[in-house]
Amino acid sequence: MNKEDFLNKLEEYVDMRKEIDKLKKRLERLEKQSTIVGDVVQNGYKRHAVIRGVDLLRVNKIERLEIILQNRYDKLLEMQTEIEEYLDTLKSDIRQILEHRYIDDMTWVQIQIAMRL
Repeated sequence: MNKEDFLNKLEEYVDMRKEIDKLKKRLERLEKQSTIVGDVVQNGYKRHAVIRGVDLLRVNKIERLEIILQNRYDKLLEMQTEIEEYLDTLKSDIRQILEHRYIDDMTWVQIQIAMRL
């Protein structure tokens, strides 16, 4: 992997982590909603029936999103492994900076403090 491919891989890695965070939040919102739905049906004069059931469309959507999330986690892990393999070829200080920034998601100030220790 050359330097340009590596930088592209780092950008893709960061973007993938953001996508995963958004997908997790969307899943959490869906899971907070009840999967039980109901309706009231008029059954003649002054009579009505309450019908309740499971919203299979929502359940199915949650299951599909969980599969997508798992696939993205798998891809992210593969990308992280490739990045770490390339980082092993770099000098120690550069490797540490890149690991802190992209793998550990540290800010530049946090990296500066960590590198002083």
